[in-house]
Amino acid sequence: MTNQTFTGSEPTWANACVGDNGQPNYIEYSKGYSKAANLLLNNVLNTRGKEVDLYIYPICFNMRHSIELRIKEAIQEINELAKIKNEKLPSFDLIGSHDIGNIWSYFKENSKILDIRFKMLNDKLDATIVDIAEIDSTGQTFRYPFNNKHKKHLVDQKIINCAILKIRFTELEKNLDDLIHLIDLLIDEYKLGTFTSKLSRAQIFNFAKLLPSYHEWSKTSFKEIKEDLKLKYNLSNNDFSKIVNHIRNNYELSYKIGLNKNLAFLSDSDILAVCDIWVTYFEPKFRELYNHTDLVSEDNYSDQIEEWIKSSELHKKGMSLLENNLSADYVADLKALYYLSINQYQYSENYIFRFKYFQNEAKYKTLSDSLDHLLSKGTFLEGLLKSLFFLNQIDLAEKIIKIYDLETIFDFIPQARQEKNFKHFELLGY
Repeated sequence: MTNQTFTGSEPTWANACVGDNGQPNYIEYSKGYSKAANLLLNNVLNTRGKEVDLYIYPICFNMRHSIELRIKEAIQEINELAKIKNEKLPSFDLIGSHDIGNIWSYFKENSKILDIRFKMLNDKLDATIVDIAEIDSTGQTFRYPFNNKHKKHLVDQKIINCAILKIRFTELEKNLDDLIHLIDLLIDEYKLGTFTSKLSRAQIFNFAKLLPSYHEWSKTSFKEIKEDLKLKYNLSNNDFSKIVNHIRNNYELSYKIGLNKNLAFLSDSDILAVCDIWVTYFEPKFRELYNHTDLVSEDNYSDQIEEWIKSSELHKKGMSLLENNLSADYVADLKALYYLSINQYQYSENYIFRFKYFQNEAKYKTLSDSLDHLLSKGTFLEGLLKSLFFLNQIDLAEKIIKIYDLETIFDFIPQARQEKNFKHFELLGY
């Protein structure tokens, strides 16, 4: 028999999606309890404490349960992080455990083992979660008036101030949101593979700042620097070599030690040639695009058609000039450079990942069509330049700017010159 109480019906806007009709996880559940707690808290504060003695129990229960669910989600995610790092965390019964003190202790201890960057947020969260654990360790205090031994709850507490609860809960929610965000960022970061058993990617970035130019590594003074760094970071010779290899193979890091790392396939002359063809045959009026100037009058349809025909013919000429260079690697590198710029320049490793992806994609697509589609984009030159700066191809980027007098067209150029590579997320500590 169909359940007559928990069922779908009209009006459809009142139907909530649950179970497999959606993808609810610990976070989705926690947000519901959190919103319920805040609605009740706001009501108490806006009515200057009307029925506060009744509302306090669902307020605190919903708050506490929301926190428990968020920490359980965090535990699930650090286990995923551990797998990426090829480490194994102690087992923990997420479903059966409701002691928020034990749940928090498990997360706090194991997260900082995986990455030291958890410590700052853990410290911010610790006092409030410990307060919650102290007054309601298992989620029963605000659920029932008595415990299973018939002892009344909250006898020693007597008063709970909802204004203080609001302040503390708001801060706690923000820090927990930051914690989940940090875990997601760390998972993405570790997936890049730029880490060792001793140092994270961010630590390798800071390590690179302490190294002299690569050209000085043969000098006697470098041996002293190496030994000092090994001692400071507790590294073996093998550890040191692994870190150095990551630095030499990374576009952002190799530049810091004076190495100019080449693009995946394209040479400087290849890039300059395709820029010339793009400016001449694909977007000869690209300056007007950035000046927000209409290229064709809308009320003259015949002129518009003539412009399209002319543009198509120019495209064909441009493609004919590129035919001799067409290869899977050539097209893959151009596409990798362009689409890297669209992804907000988070990691230079993504450039190589994209190059390999587009290499494989070339097996199933016509190279000329793929290249024509790419070069037909009005932002091709802008995207290319942004990626060249980010990958520290500085001389090549500056040459392109000078050839086509791009100083007044692209407003990102001053920032690109100043930063050389763009800022990473502040939470990650770069």
